Amino acid sequence: MKEWFEKLSRNNKLLSILMVALGLVLVIWPGKSLELAARILGIALLLAGAISAFSWYRDRHKISASTATLAIAIVCLVLGVIVLAAPRGVVKLLPKLIGLAILLNGILNLAQALDQRRSGYSKWLVSLVMAILTILAGGFIFLHAFGIMKTAVVVIGIVILYNGASNLWIESRYKKI
Repeated sequence: MKEWFEKLSRNNKLLSILMVALGLVLVIWPGKSLELAARILGIALLLAGAISAFSWYRDRHKISASTATLAIAIVCLVLGVIVLAAPRGVVKLLPKLIGLAILLNGILNLAQALDQRRSGYSKWLVSLVMAILTILAGGFIFLHAFGIMKTAVVVIGIVILYNGASNLWIESRYKKI
């Protein structure tokens, strides 16, 4: 189980670094970023699917091999192909999807902050505030992303940048407990 959490932590760090990079791209080039973001999302889904499929294949003979890992791989691969095949269609949904993803990530961060509190970590309140801000930002994007598209792209970029950075910080603190 500890190995699984370490693998999840490594994947979370990589995803967080990618979020910081994507956030910077969206802030710097908001006008051209939506289709690029859709393509990056498609590639990221394909990579996540390939990594999950490889992990499942490598561990398929072990008791720890999870059918959920294979299911996640298939879903990611199919979604990646769909996104790459029709990036303009995804562009219309992208702000809502990103808002939802950030909202869900904020909820996960909230659970980690509460775990930090239960474990006696003295700075758990910082993680809690960051998680709440992530939830609020994700909710805002989800509810208002279609307003002014270019502004929404910049806001999404800032929030993705913040979310990636806060994930890295919270994860580094979470490992200490």
